[in-house]
Amino acid sequence: MRVGSPQTFGPYILYEQLGKGGMASVHLADRRNSDGSKVRVALKRLLPRAEAQPELVESFLREARLLQYLNHPNIAGTYEFGQVGSTHYIAMEYVPGPTLKRLVQHCGKTVGPIPIAITLDIAAQICDGLDHAHTCRDEHNRPLGIVHRDISPANIIFSDNDGLVKLIDFGLAKAKVSTTITGEGVIKGKFNYVAPEYLGGKLDARADLWAVGVVMYELLTSRRLFDAPDDFETMTRVRKLPIPRPSRANPKVSKDLDKIVMTALERDPAKRWQTAAQMRDALRALIESGKFVERKHTIAWVRWAFQQKPGSKMTSESKLASMINPPQPPPIPTGPVTAETTIPTDAGSESIKRAGAVWVVLALLMVLASAFAVWKLAS
Repeated sequence: MRVGSPQTFGPYILYEQLGKGGMASVHLADRRNSDGSKVRVALKRLLPRAEAQPELVESFLREARLLQYLNHPNIAGTYEFGQVGSTHYIAMEYVPGPTLKRLVQHCGKTVGPIPIAITLDIAAQICDGLDHAHTCRDEHNRPLGIVHRDISPANIIFSDNDGLVKLIDFGLAKAKVSTTITGEGVIKGKFNYVAPEYLGGKLDARADLWAVGVVMYELLTSRRLFDAPDDFETMTRVRKLPIPRPSRANPKVSKDLDKIVMTALERDPAKRWQTAAQMRDALRALIESGKFVERKHTIAWVRWAFQQKPGSKMTSESKLASMINPPQPPPIPTGPVTAETTIPTDAGSESIKRAGAVWVVLALLMVLASAFAVWKLAS
């Protein structure tokens, strides 16, 4: 749908399509309220061919029910779900900004890997959102046991407004209280990011942390870790490919950061980070040790990155450093002004104006002194 052709869907006005999968499409939309106000949303609608399959309708409704339990800054919120005519929908928080997939792909062609400080902040936010989902309980205080199962750069959005990252698309999420059961050996999710234990059909929250490790590797290196020509070869690499440390592709990655990523990428879940909170705390400890970046700088850096073209002369790390610590102009000369006093040519227009004012004052004082001398002689 083009931007200029809005459509009506129940209480919603639909604009351009934001995305489409095998089961549903997502459109930018406004909900019209009774008082005349509007709320901007991302409206997810089940496709007609999916509506014809009861198991897909139930999966869609299960996603909607799970989403209503999730209330966290790093998870895109859910407003409501329902049905208009024969079409089921979910109205979700609209997050203005690029997906990490788009960001990584663009930077890989222009400025290189995402700066380490930004990667640490993004990964810590992802883990924070996952910790909420993994430990969430229902209204009876029963643990829901949610596992996202589809953590990937395409399902993580960077918000242009506040620098937060938001997890989206819990359509493949698995929960203990689910009314549907996935058959053993059936893989849900993108093959590049699925954990090795998926092939056995048994998984828990640690499978999401494996995916976070893969995402971090891509952010730090601008390289896909297990990419292959087909799904079978991709899964073979997931199971057997020797996993290189990120520092081999990006020498700026420290040993401590290498350890965090490689722990997430342990093929044995027992050797992996055991909880999202545990991995988040390790990331935050590294951030506090000197890799901190303010969100305003992250927002500015992302905007700068998307303005760059292939062959950019400035690297991502150097640009972020210049944003955090911008170059300072040379100091303005102080002390007695003499004939030898010079104004630095690169001091900037403000320094030149100030120096000019000093000379004007001195000239006036000299004129007054001469006038006073003439008057004195005359008298």
